[in-house]
Amino acid sequence: MTKNNNKPKAILPRGFKDSEKQLLTLRKIVTEVIEEECQKFGFIELETSSIEYTDSLGKFLPDIDRPSGGVFSLQDEDGQWLSLRYDLTAPLARYVAQNYQNLVKPFKRYQSGIVWRNEKPGPGRFREFLQFDADVIGIQSNLIDAELCVMVVNILRRLGLNDSQFKIKYSNRKIWTSLFEKIKASKEVESKILRAVDKKDRLGDEGVKELLCEGRKDKSGDFMEGVGLDNEQASMILDFMNDQKQTSDDIDEFNSYLENFADYPISFDPSIVRGLDYYTGMIFEAELLIDVKNTKGETIVFGSVAGGGRYDKLISRFGKEDVPATGISVGVDRLIVALEQLDLIKAKSRPLVIVANLGDNNLSEYIRMASEIRDAGMACEISFGSKNLAKQLKYCDRKQADAVVIAGDDEIKNNKISLKDLKEGSEISKNITGREEWKETKAGQKEVIREDLVSTLKEILKI
Repeated sequence: MTKNNNKPKAILPRGFKDSEKQLLTLRKIVTEVIEEECQKFGFIELETSSIEYTDSLGKFLPDIDRPSGGVFSLQDEDGQWLSLRYDLTAPLARYVAQNYQNLVKPFKRYQSGIVWRNEKPGPGRFREFLQFDADVIGIQSNLIDAELCVMVVNILRRLGLNDSQFKIKYSNRKIWTSLFEKIKASKEVESKILRAVDKKDRLGDEGVKELLCEGRKDKSGDFMEGVGLDNEQASMILDFMNDQKQTSDDIDEFNSYLENFADYPISFDPSIVRGLDYYTGMIFEAELLIDVKNTKGETIVFGSVAGGGRYDKLISRFGKEDVPATGISVGVDRLIVALEQLDLIKAKSRPLVIVANLGDNNLSEYIRMASEIRDAGMACEISFGSKNLAKQLKYCDRKQADAVVIAGDDEIKNNKISLKDLKEGSEISKNITGREEWKETKAGQKEVIREDLVSTLKEILKI
């Protein structure tokens, strides 16, 4: 018999990850908080398609030179190119253009969803990740932009962060127009400059200057091509992005609204430019000011966990007139990493009880027990496989169960069951030195009558 060498390898594609129970539970906790705050501000939920026509997505991703670069694309049976969404804003623009006449304006929507980017992966940088967006369509007032910033502050506070651990920074794309005129930059060069400046938090002033000039080599040895400006032009840009005295009519209006939220950590920073090309006015970012450990155990400043701004011309790509629009995106997975390191979030799950299976002749009773436990709001499963109790207890431990129900022939005959509190038993067992002591203590175990099964479990699990 010949060996089959054509079997696929069980390998996850580079830049992707499997999301297991811990992360999924934490995502639910964080997104629930964000959803509640969005609803308080009058947003409603909308789920747009994961796949769009490539042309409708446009060329907006940073650090790409190909019209459809940075996205995952495929051709359908009609030969048309389709792409997985790289953010939640471009699909929203298509949706608004398609349904504009039927929308109540201003249209306020929130959405949580996976996005995909065909970019170089790195430590903590994946090609697939969860975003949460909130957008307002159809109103020009900068009060909306200010409210988005206020809403993000409320979200971060509710998640346990104090005001010394983060700040919201804002600026306006329009203030850069005069500078671009001075250096006579083309539209293409403007985009490259903004993308270089957008990396200030990660690379610092010196790194930005390298990108503005000839280019920069990172720690891995990869070379990032620069904009090609001379030292004088690069210095002008650095001076500009660090000048806190920059202003405009939009910024003055925005500040007038912020005066009503004086205790909020929201401040002006001209270096905030946002990397995506579709921004047209007010822009903002939420930056964490905490030190965290990266995957290599190195201490780093965490940086941005949310960002957004005004994109008043994006919807007009679909043949519509310019439509006022603004929004904010929250990097949920990045935020979770920070909250975990600060010990501000823990995965909570429904208490798990396992009914030990000590013989199929008692299976009907085990099924009744499990049903009663589930009806009382606890998770429960019947142990299958080995009838060996020691092996079943080992399974309970690996499953991180909270309690186990033990009832053999004699117990069931006498209307009694044993309940083992696996958490308490584990703590008690740490201080037991010998076998006889363990047998005497019956660590975390108690015997009750059958009718007290549920009430005793609730007592044990404190529910």
